[in-house]
Amino acid sequence: MPTISIKLKECDSDDSNRMTILSRYIIKEHLGPFFFALSVIMFVFVTKFIVQYIGKIFGKGLSILTIFEFIYLNMAWMFALAVPMAVLVASLMAFGRLSADNEITILKSSGINLVQVLRSALIASAILTVLMIIYNDKVLPDFNHRARLLYYSISQKKPTMELEEGIYLNLGNFNIMVDDIDKSLDARIGDKGQIFDPSFRNESADKLKDITIFDYSSQKIMRIIIGESGYLVFDKDRERLVLTLFDGEIHEINTDDYSEYRRLTFTRNVFYIPAPELVFKRTEDSWRGDREMDIQMMEDEIQKQRESIELQKNEINKYLTKYLIKPEVIANRLNGNKEEYTELKSSPQIPQSRAVRETQSVQQQVKASSANIKHFEKQIYKYQVEVYKKFSIPFACIVFVLIGAPLGIRAKKGSFGVGFTFSVGFFLLYWVCLIGGEELADRQLVSPALAMWFPNIVVGIAGAYMTYRTLKETTFIRWEKLPKFLRVFFKGE
Repeated sequence: MPTISIKLKECDSDDSNRMTILSRYIIKEHLGPFFFALSVIMFVFVTKFIVQYIGKIFGKGLSILTIFEFIYLNMAWMFALAVPMAVLVASLMAFGRLSADNEITILKSSGINLVQVLRSALIASAILTVLMIIYNDKVLPDFNHRARLLYYSISQKKPTMELEEGIYLNLGNFNIMVDDIDKSLDARIGDKGQIFDPSFRNESADKLKDITIFDYSSQKIMRIIIGESGYLVFDKDRERLVLTLFDGEIHEINTDDYSEYRRLTFTRNVFYIPAPELVFKRTEDSWRGDREMDIQMMEDEIQKQRESIELQKNEINKYLTKYLIKPEVIANRLNGNKEEYTELKSSPQIPQSRAVRETQSVQQQVKASSANIKHFEKQIYKYQVEVYKKFSIPFACIVFVLIGAPLGIRAKKGSFGVGFTFSVGFFLLYWVCLIGGEELADRQLVSPALAMWFPNIVVGIAGAYMTYRTLKETTFIRWEKLPKFLRVFFKGE
């Protein structure tokens, strides 16, 4: 009897070691496709983002570090979306490769069923789901907040000023036109220390010829400045343009009655043009939108909105109690209760016009309070949508394993093209359900919980069905019914 017990323990130990090795092997098969798919998806997202914002971030004189910072901060939300997609691609490729090399068949012939094979992938996806929930709650809101502030700062900055020959350049109250631009400086301005402040000692500037400036900074006087040559530099510290002109004239006209005219000549003159919009300034703001808050912040906001709703309801009750006759009083009057009737009859009479005004005022106040309640309820829905979204999107990692594993096993092809094609199709279905649910929740047509979990329910049911059919060794895709080019693509026939 002791001998049998020892042998059973040895068998149990062998089974445990075998399952541990199998789990490591399955997870290892997923790692390569996962990181490769994640890199490709992130590259697609970043490329699309750059193309979308190329006109808003480039051409404004921003430093390379600022541009990279803007892209880096926005990669946070891209990463949150790319991880579930990468899980789907990895699952399809890993199980497709195992099936194509008949390793799934070998495992089943060794007494290992598909449930044990899928278990390790599901456990890994569950761990990844927890990590992504923490990421969405603790990391993503701060990145979204910083990205919004940086984008606002970039949008406030005007594009880099560029002078073009024969074209007027508008700078606030100044219009500047240059007939000719010489890229090399003349010897007469070689010593900049005699012309500029010390902050310009190391600046370079193009030589300008035949400059005309219209100055509209004064409402009563129009000033026209003409110079034979000069150069223009930007003083970043003082947020202004410094224009040095040589051999020119200043014409001033009184625009009230055009009776006064003055003409001045100069050999060298320096003009300062304010240009604060050409300086990039970072904006600081503590306010956060719903996508810039963690779960606790949004729960606090939801509680504040609910308290505001209660206050508005109390206001409505106060108005109704003050200006409307109690229902029991009306009932007693209809039943012929003389005491109640006498009480109503002896109450002070209010002029009709005043009564109408007070009634209209109460009506407007009730309408305003009702509108406020609707607004607060809409805010609650908005915050709840974001709270549930922080859980539902990471949970898609588990759902997509249920989709990818049976599809990969049935397709028997572990190429990236097959995995990516299937992934795009299912993720588009998932994304359409998510966006549609969010829109319906914002309109308060469905609950936020149902709106955000509906994609997981739909895709999860499809994945559970396909997994069940795979475990039962039944076909859920009629490959022979597909067109020939699709059979060649998916099955390699």
